[in-house]
Amino acid sequence: MQAWMRSGTAVLAATLVVCSAAAGLARSSEPVSGVVPVASGTDRLPVPPDAGPVSRGGSRDTRPNVVFVMTDDMRDDDLRWMPETRRLIADRGLDFTDAVSPHPLCCPARAELVTGQYAQNNGVQHNAGPFGGFQALDPTHEVSSWFGRAGYQTGFVGKFLNGYTAADTRPSGWTHWDALVSGVYDYLDFSFADDDESPAVFEDSYVTDVIAERTNDTVRRFARRDEPFLLYSWHLAPHYRLDGGKPVPPPSAPRDADRFADAMPPSLEDPSFNERMVLDQPRPFRNRREADPQVVIEEHRARLRALQSVDRAVASLVDTLRETGELESTVIVFTSDNGYSLGEHRFIGKNVLTDPVLQVPLLVRGPGIAPGTTSELPVTLVDLPATFAAIAGASPSWAVDGTSVVPTLRGLDQPFRDTTLVQTGDDGGDGWAYRGVRTDRYLYGVNGADAFLYDDDLDPDQLVNRIDDPAYASVRAALEDRRSSLITCAGWLCNQTFGALPEPVTPPTGQDQ
Repeated sequence: MQAWMRSGTAVLAATLVVCSAAAGLARSSEPVSGVVPVASGTDRLPVPPDAGPVSRGGSRDTRPNVVFVMTDDMRDDDLRWMPETRRLIADRGLDFTDAVSPHPLCCPARAELVTGQYAQNNGVQHNAGPFGGFQALDPTHEVSSWFGRAGYQTGFVGKFLNGYTAADTRPSGWTHWDALVSGVYDYLDFSFADDDESPAVFEDSYVTDVIAERTNDTVRRFARRDEPFLLYSWHLAPHYRLDGGKPVPPPSAPRDADRFADAMPPSLEDPSFNERMVLDQPRPFRNRREADPQVVIEEHRARLRALQSVDRAVASLVDTLRETGELESTVIVFTSDNGYSLGEHRFIGKNVLTDPVLQVPLLVRGPGIAPGTTSELPVTLVDLPATFAAIAGASPSWAVDGTSVVPTLRGLDQPFRDTTLVQTGDDGGDGWAYRGVRTDRYLYGVNGADAFLYDDDLDPDQLVNRIDDPAYASVRAALEDRRSSLITCAGWLCNQTFGALPEPVTPPTGQDQ
């Protein structure tokens, strides 16, 4: 049997476990140090030894809560300036150091997180256009419905998919629905859906503080009931503000206005910042003016100031979970919808396939997760819905394209795919731009006749496009085979193990490679 078939069988089995598993871990106020394994299998988290049964006939449901906090356009290295988030989640849980957003743009990334599917299966390829925005999503096709059927309360607070308004169909499956419906990119003048009531309007309030308050109120509401809950709390920061349609750096809460006056962006020290030789690079980086270092510095400082309210929101969320007695029974997940380029390859923004844009922070804290641990598993945002389902014992209603990482959360070795689909969209044509694959060594992408191939082992700053290098001909052919397979994948076929790639051909002695 070929390697990918063996892997596919294993992933399919894991998916079936997700669909049929009972409670993954318990709701308890006891410290995690006293945990013991539940039943057998690796796709479940431990249960404290005094945990009661799942609710039947009035008993308290012992399954965990899942609270999912997400920022917008946050770089992985921005965590350096968020001490509360590091202290309360990273230091108390697991840090995935190689996590990526495989479709690094706001709307497609968010669609992945409410469907568990890549864009070729959920239909959301871009922020706008015929294949983009909320209009491209089937509002009945959301993971919240899985958890509702499994007996969970479900809540959403904050920024949803681009283009969603109060006039649009409320997505099914959410017990409490409180998405931003106007002024989404304003920060200071906006409104929330507020369930089926008239939209709640805010003027001159700071959006992050309001999202934090409404998230905490939802926790208190849910904690009064015996059923566990799934809560998505999605922030706007540090996304730029739209001022008359023009992007400007995000404003901060008043208390943070004078902070980070001397902070310098790490991107300025990256060899790819305003790189000189760009003619061999893919189209988004060719014929581009150099990024103005002062513009980059000011945007970086504004982004850090905006993130301070998110950092306080994380702390207040943990305090609220503690006050309600839910903290030790809650899995808290923190990430961003995509990364952001600050002058690497002369580029400022996202929707490109480079490490600063693909890489995102991903922290997980909860019962059974060892504090202060790290994992290099190449997990993606698409894996999170499958993971949440496995934790809760919920049954997906359709084939999910990700795979549960609960074994890794338990500290176990986990077989995992060796190649990840990464892609970007467009607001015209067929809705696609660059589509490619990422491995532990290579990043490869194609958009029509334009293509790139980076060897991260030899060139971690992705300065040299080796797409036409004869030494990499066999590598390119193998990566293209994988790309061709994955751009149409669905379900477990998105999680294949293809095996070892060929090595680049070393040129004869005395010749340059």
